[in-house]
Amino acid sequence: MRKRIVTGACFLLLMGGAAYAQDDQAGVDACTEELARVEGLFHDKIEGANPPDEAAVEKTSMLLDEADALCTEGNVAEANKTLAAAAKLVTAPDQ
Repeated sequence: MRKRIVTGACFLLLMGGAAYAQDDQAGVDACTEELARVEGLFHDKIEGANPPDEAAVEKTSMLLDEADALCTEGNVAEANKTLAAAAKLVTAPDQ
């Protein structure tokens, strides 16, 4: 009886770990999709009629690079914060 309980508990722990890994991968995938979306907006803004100044382009590029690294590392929460800052710069009205 004890052997069945231990075996069942081990099985549940193993399955729980696999589910957690899938959740992590889903978060990274969503992060990567958001990164691609913001990069697309950024590219469109650069190629537009009123491109941002060089300082804004540099800052946004740095934020996108940082977000890319954070997504790759699996630090989705920090990546999302960085992407929000980059998106704010990209969607700011032209001055």
